[in-house]
This record gives sequence, C-alpha cells and structure tokens, in this order.
Amino acid sequence: MTISSMTGFARASGAHDAWTWVWEVRSVNGRSLEMRFRLPPGHDGLEPGLRKAVSGVFTRGSINALLSPSRCASSDRARRR
Repeated sequence: MTISSMTGFARASGAHDAWTWVWEVRSVNGRSLEMRFRLPPGHDGLEPGLRKAVSGVFTRGSINALLSPSRCASSDRARRR
C-alpha cells in the first residue's frame, strides 16, 4: 500500500511505575521536512533521538509532536504517608 497523503494524527499513551504519558503527533503536507517538538522541562534530551527517528522515516511534511507526562495521583499519596 502506498501512502498518498502526509496528513495525519496519532495519539498514544502509556505508563511505567509512577508515571503516565501521552504522545500526540500531527502531520500535514509540506515540501520539506519540518519537525517541532513540545517537550516538558527536563525532557529536552529526547529531541535529538526523536529528530533522528522522524528523519529516518519521513523526507517531507510538517510534523508536530507533543509529550504530556504526569505522575500518577496514587503514587503521590503513597509517598506522603
């Protein structure tokens, strides 16, 4: 199957230990490859690997990715006890 459009949206979530996260990725058609990452403070180190992974798959398009991590409420209560 050949992909005929670069327009898309994806959302994925996960959890590990006391953390949950949500990734949202949007892409639209574009002549060149443009990547924008919205990462929370302290997660800037992820950007070089993300850029490498995206450029290994895509050659054009405008790609926006958002990472939203959060600490589980139940783990916060357990630590306070």
